[in-house]
Amino acid sequence: MRVGSLALFLSLVALTGVIISSETSMTAQGDHVPQTPAEQWLTLSAEAKSEYVHGYLLGFERGKRSGCYFYEEKITPYLAHKSVPPEKLPAYVCLHTLPDFTQPYSQVYVDAITRYYNKYPHDREAGVPNIIDEMAVPPGLFDIDRIHAKLDGNDSRH
Repeated sequence: MRVGSLALFLSLVALTGVIISSETSMTAQGDHVPQTPAEQWLTLSAEAKSEYVHGYLLGFERGKRSGCYFYEEKITPYLAHKSVPPEKLPAYVCLHTLPDFTQPYSQVYVDAITRYYNKYPHDREAGVPNIIDEMAVPPGLFDIDRIHAKLDGNDSRH
C-alpha cells in the first residue's frame, strides 16, 4: 500500500539522525565498525536504543496520519457527493487499516529487539525496522523466534 510505504519512509527519515550520531561517536573513538544489524544495535547505549525506537514509533505514527490525510484530501473530490458516516471517510478507513504499535512504552520494543539480536546475532536480514514492523498489530508478534522465522522466510503460516 502506498500509504504504508510513505509512513515507513517518514519513519526512517526521523531515525537517520540517531543512527548517524551513534555511528559517528563509535567511529570517532576508533571502535570496531559494526558489520551486522545485531552488532550495530548491541553496541548502542541504552539511551540511543530508546531514542531510536521512540523516533521510529513517533515517525511511523506521524507518517501514517499525514499519509492518510493526504490520501483523503486527494481522493475526496472524486467521491460521490453524498452524506458519508465518519467511519467510512477515507482517512478513518486508512488509519484503521494500517498497523498500530500498541505497547504503551517504547522500552518493550527496545527489550524485544535486544533479545532478538542476542539470540540471532548473525541475522543480516533482520534490520531494526523489520523487527519493529513485525511487532506492530497486525501481526503483533513479540515472540522473537516467530519474528525470526517470519523474517527468515521459514514461517509455515505465511
